[in-house]
Amino acid sequence: MKTFKIIIISLVIISVFALAFYKEDTVNIEGTWIPEKIILNDEILFPTKIDSLLRGSTTSDIIISEWTDSLYILSGKEKIASRFKIKKNKNGNHLIHLTSKEKALNGIFNLKVDTLFHDSVTYEIKVEIQSNSNLLKFKKILHIKPWKPEYPRKGAV
Repeated sequence: MKTFKIIIISLVIISVFALAFYKEDTVNIEGTWIPEKIILNDEILFPTKIDSLLRGSTTSDIIISEWTDSLYILSGKEKIASRFKIKKNKNGNHLIHLTSKEKALNGIFNLKVDTLFHDSVTYEIKVEIQSNSNLLKFKKILHIKPWKPEYPRKGAV
């Protein structure tokens, strides 16, 4: 009975350390994104001439769900859906494998993720999915609140 307790305790300790230091080797691109450029089969879907006149406001969104491994391009009433899987190639670059009813969104694409820091609480994430004749370029601006409130000081309001 004593050896059984030792085995159970050691398995719990090993599993806690394994889960604490496990690092997944993929990128997380889940969320709602603002499109910058969408080109499918060398045809520009976004920005159209109307979109280029209306700077700052867009009717298009790109929604990525990691739960269902789906990518949705919403442009007005049109919705293009695709399933994806992210992997790494031999060189260490990230690739995204897309499958869709839209023929342009089938195949393996290069995936580039770039983060730009504006200040200590604001940063911008840019994602680019590219192949020979297709390009999906989108971004997200995040404002992160500080972890702790400022330490109270005498005389400060």
